[in-house]
Amino acid sequence: MKLKFKKAMVECVAPSNIALVKYWGKRDVQIPLNSSVSFSLRSCLTQTKAEFSFGDGEREIGFFFHGKETPSFVKKIETFINRVENQYPWVKDISGLTLHSENSFPHSSGIASSASGFAALATCFEKVHSELMGEKFNYSRASEAARLGSGSACRSVFGEFNIWGELEQGIGNNQYSQALTYIHPIFKSVRDAICIASSGEKSVGSTAGHALMNGHVYGEQRITQAQSNSKALLKCLESGDLWKAGEIIEEEALGLHALMMTSRPSFILMKPNTLKMIEIIRNFRQNQNIPVFFTLDAGPNPHVIYFDEGATLVESELLEQLRPHCEDGRIIMDGIGSGPKILESFFE
Repeated sequence: MKLKFKKAMVECVAPSNIALVKYWGKRDVQIPLNSSVSFSLRSCLTQTKAEFSFGDGEREIGFFFHGKETPSFVKKIETFINRVENQYPWVKDISGLTLHSENSFPHSSGIASSASGFAALATCFEKVHSELMGEKFNYSRASEAARLGSGSACRSVFGEFNIWGELEQGIGNNQYSQALTYIHPIFKSVRDAICIASSGEKSVGSTAGHALMNGHVYGEQRITQAQSNSKALLKCLESGDLWKAGEIIEEEALGLHALMMTSRPSFILMKPNTLKMIEIIRNFRQNQNIPVFFTLDAGPNPHVIYFDEGATLVESELLEQLRPHCEDGRIIMDGIGSGPKILESFFE
């Protein structure tokens, strides 16, 4: 196709997200085995600057992470470009792509950098597409493109609460995430304090971890559980039932790790201080009668989920009880945030 311009630059920022109902297991190209529910984070962000050139010749790709050239990531970018050709046919004409990316959060902090990274990249591609075609920015298409880079990235394109994966008629879609619009005001103040139990490399990556669901002895039960928990959590988010939501959130966190511990081969990603922090959170909740809960991703670092109700006490007392069990006392303070933002762009 003949393009309107030979060069383009888009710079944007996109959030990571934390799943409350977990995505674990996939089929085909990043199609989830179950629905998941998440919210985007406010402060854990990836900023990406994408510089495109269009023309003939062999494509050259460069990737710089925090200013340092990182060729190991180039293959992932090439895979992404090949996968999004249906959404963006013009990618065949990319002769050069240079990416400069940096995260606002530390590497190996248990925050999904692939989610924010590919959400940012998909946003850049969608912006180029909208300029080329004279169309409005299509968030669903950008979410689908993000999914083709990293499954959970599709949940970072709309911001706030999202559902991804077919649940029931009209709710949930396997191809892209959907924003949840009927959220009780009490949940719009949700906060997330990420306690760094360990910043070391995990013993299993997410792709290998998802593959462990193939033939898992509890695989079918897990899908049933996740679908049921997604439906129940959506009702809580609409009605404002913090306590019921907390039960679901913690069951999902522990269920995810139970799947890893009972797979073949099995993995234990929690650390002794992870369990200690879970114990402290539960004791604090019981003693103070404050709605404060934990979740975990596929790693050792607890996310303390809490709300305006009791926030002062959580931050002044609970987090200080947890801090001695964190690596170097590190706790990342975050909360619910919006979707990607385009900072700058030009086309010539």
